[in-house]
Amino acid sequence: MEQLDLLERRLAVLGVGRREFMRVAAGVVALGAVGFDARRASASPRPAPGERLAKEQVFRYGGGGWYQKDPSSHDYNKDLYCLGVPALFAGLMKFNAELEAVPYVAEKVTSNKEASVWTFAIRKDSRWSDGTPCSAHDFEWSLKRQLDPATAAPYAAFLYDIKNAEAFNKKQLADRNQVGVRAKGDWTLEVTLEGPRAYFPVLSAYLAALPGHRASIEKHGDKWTEAANIVGNGPFVLESWEHHRTMVLRKNRHFFGVKDVLLDKVVIPIIPNAAGALPYENNEIDMTSLQVGDLKRLQSSPKTGREVFRYPFPGTWYLLPQVTKPPFDNIKVRRAVAHAIDRDNVVKVAQGFAIPAHAMIPPGVPGALDDPRIKAIQRFDPKLAMEQLKGTSYERGRNWPKITLSMREQALGSKPLAEAVQAVLLEHLGMRTELEVLEPRVFLERVWKQDLQLIWISWFMDYPDPHNEYFDTFYGKKTTGRRQAWVNDAFDRELEAGRDTRDQARRLQHYARAEEILQTDVGYVPVAWFVRYGAAKPWVRGIEKNRQGEMVIEGNAYVDMLSHLYIVERT
Repeated sequence: MEQLDLLERRLAVLGVGRREFMRVAAGVVALGAVGFDARRASASPRPAPGERLAKEQVFRYGGGGWYQKDPSSHDYNKDLYCLGVPALFAGLMKFNAELEAVPYVAEKVTSNKEASVWTFAIRKDSRWSDGTPCSAHDFEWSLKRQLDPATAAPYAAFLYDIKNAEAFNKKQLADRNQVGVRAKGDWTLEVTLEGPRAYFPVLSAYLAALPGHRASIEKHGDKWTEAANIVGNGPFVLESWEHHRTMVLRKNRHFFGVKDVLLDKVVIPIIPNAAGALPYENNEIDMTSLQVGDLKRLQSSPKTGREVFRYPFPGTWYLLPQVTKPPFDNIKVRRAVAHAIDRDNVVKVAQGFAIPAHAMIPPGVPGALDDPRIKAIQRFDPKLAMEQLKGTSYERGRNWPKITLSMREQALGSKPLAEAVQAVLLEHLGMRTELEVLEPRVFLERVWKQDLQLIWISWFMDYPDPHNEYFDTFYGKKTTGRRQAWVNDAFDRELEAGRDTRDQARRLQHYARAEEILQTDVGYVPVAWFVRYGAAKPWVRGIEKNRQGEMVIEGNAYVDMLSHLYIVERT
């Protein structure tokens, strides 16, 4: 329990941009003093029978969410949100297509019994792109550099689990040697933590833990990631960088896994979001993620229809009726709202980028519920919705007070969905609502104060485990970061039981009961699940798939895509 609370606080420093990353902690609750080895890593790319590799292994990608603007640098160790190219570096661990932390530069990872000291055995063939060894000393220096207050890394708190890290970062401790990171020789890194942290390998797989090349940083300062200066240890090197226009990567011949990297060159144009899919349709790029306006056109075209694919983007849109604000302090009103939501109709405005939701956890994720009992609790039933108002001041859908539906400024089709929700509430309950779109900072401040009346909000799944879906959003005993005033002791007990047991089947039973309580008491109203799409040319192969059979493309956690891709001859 304590470790999960610590993990929640540690990951909170990543802010809004952390969303995709935190999905990866699915197995954290089951981790103890365990070891990791390279056998869990993704398989190397291998052309299928009959595939003929193209003579030129050149891949071009961007647009729709990738590299819409020029990166500020490629220095993740200093700036987590530099928007750089992760493939220029290799960390101790990485995330595979299942979003599991697996060894990378560290070929083996072990801990003591308490999981308070973690030991990373560094590959002895690990090299920087200039051919020099990439050793345990480099990782020690990089982690301490991020924590050094002189670096002013805004997300240094991500590493506060390391012993004395927080004190050093806050200038309460001047001696960097007292920070719990130590190279024991060239090939062994020992990390001592503030206490048991079974999840530390997960943190070491994230972008914030990527290394920096000391000699280049000390020589060039903030310009060390320019193409003429950069030295990395990942599968690719930065050959050229024409700012605001194009980046070109080349295979890193000194990378320890170079024999398994089939691409020789990667071209990344900087494509503004307004360009949509046109660069893809004009054959200027080989892969892109798609926006709403482009999906149907590409799907319906005989030329591109088979090139479109769906990829994981677990998230849920839902309503939060504030139980301390009339009329939602009346459970009958909340139940009326739940039964008035015509989800099939609402998602039509998303044009394929949303599907009806009947629970918090999206399909294909541990804990997802396909239970008729759960689906029935808040089923769409306009007659039943109106019946719920009998005996209230709002019987027959009359006498509603002023109701404001509040949301933050957000892309991803959020506002059209909110307007569709307004329409069905008016149609089936006579409930007229005023839509209030707030600047994100203002919205969050008011959410935390719990002074909004009715909230339209999204939750991107941080890590694929029910704990994230329920504890991080609805747990009533949280002292900070609560989105709603709704509290239910029975619900909290189910979360605590699910959190504290290591029996996965029992855990999921507790979370299923929690969902039932949450919906019955209408602590929230699930409306829609996110859906995302991309497109890839038929000559692009090697895109990994997860256990659900979905293609997995580069994001904020899984950044191993380029090392798996290859190009086949065009037919």
